[in-house]
Amino acid sequence: MATLHPHPSFHFQVEAGFARLGFARVTLPRLEREVIRYREGADLAESAKSLPGLLKLGDCLLERGVAPPDNEFFQWMNSIGVGKVQRRDVLVKLLDHQHQPVMAWHLRNAFPVLLDWSMLDAQHSAVLIETLRLGVDAVDVEAP
Repeated sequence: MATLHPHPSFHFQVEAGFARLGFARVTLPRLEREVIRYREGADLAESAKSLPGLLKLGDCLLERGVAPPDNEFFQWMNSIGVGKVQRRDVLVKLLDHQHQPVMAWHLRNAFPVLLDWSMLDAQHSAVLIETLRLGVDAVDVEAP
């Protein structure tokens, strides 16, 4: 029987319609099911029943080093107006040592909700990082 080993998390690829694909860090959305507590007055049990409720999706974070003159994150963030949103599907692939996908997260109908940059600091040697937070409608997990 073959032994299964977990894959490292440092080898991944993001496809989201950006010209520059390199990302330093991706935080995938958290999925959490709400719990509905329900009890009828005639129930003999002293505790409420638990029922599954709506699925809550967290946000996705994409982080990468700033590389002028690339400002695609800024342009996408600014393309949103009242009643107008440019949504994209985002595909995050976990890759093996041969650069083949072993797992993928398909984030559907993503749109930017926050754009942030790391601190400018004259006392430290560091890369300036831009962070784009995305709201998503749904997440599909695929294991090829």
